[in-house]
Amino acid sequence: MTTARLSSLVPAVRGIAASHACSSRVLLRTAAPRIPPAHARRYASTAASMSSAAPNLPPIPANPTVRVLPPSLQKVKDEGFFDDDVKLIPATDAKIVLTPEAIRQLALLASREPPDSKLALRVGVDSGGCHGYQYTMDLTEDRGVDDYVFQADGVTALPVLVDLMSLGLLKGATLHYATELIGSSFRLQDNPQAKEGGNCGCGVSWEAKEDVQV
Repeated sequence: MTTARLSSLVPAVRGIAASHACSSRVLLRTAAPRIPPAHARRYASTAASMSSAAPNLPPIPANPTVRVLPPSLQKVKDEGFFDDDVKLIPATDAKIVLTPEAIRQLALLASREPPDSKLALRVGVDSGGCHGYQYTMDLTEDRGVDDYVFQADGVTALPVLVDLMSLGLLKGATLHYATELIGSSFRLQDNPQAKEGGNCGCGVSWEAKEDVQV
């Protein structure tokens, strides 16, 4: 799998700390890189170049439109990972909000890639932590048959991938890119599937609402 954790690829997603708790958002815990040395070298040079002046990117609308490409139900069933009665989340309900700041950073990352690049930002949910769930983010070139693809309209930017199970716990959430003195990072916030007050003090783990089906 050609996947690498964000902290190993771009300075933009460094500085994610468990002690930085916030009741309205959850920062993302990183892990060790899992990419071959050749790819590591390529991304290392990319990371270094990002410290230079950013390219001239097109203006990002204040209320950007995000298109969603749902997976094929038949392909999901053929894969055999789910029961035969598996149902997709309708495209009208499959919503992830991308802020202008997030789209701009996705566009910046895309500008550093070759035109035929398959790189995307994968956003997901894993079980774990003291409250049951925690968010995950990876830069990846892999696609899953159950992936929903979110793409900002009118901008050349990395797409955002969310698998079917994760989307059930993320639909309606907002992906933001925050720039702070302690470090800049992508963050998931305003998740309507998260229980109010259900965030752990560590700032990583969170609890889903009781009526959320997973």
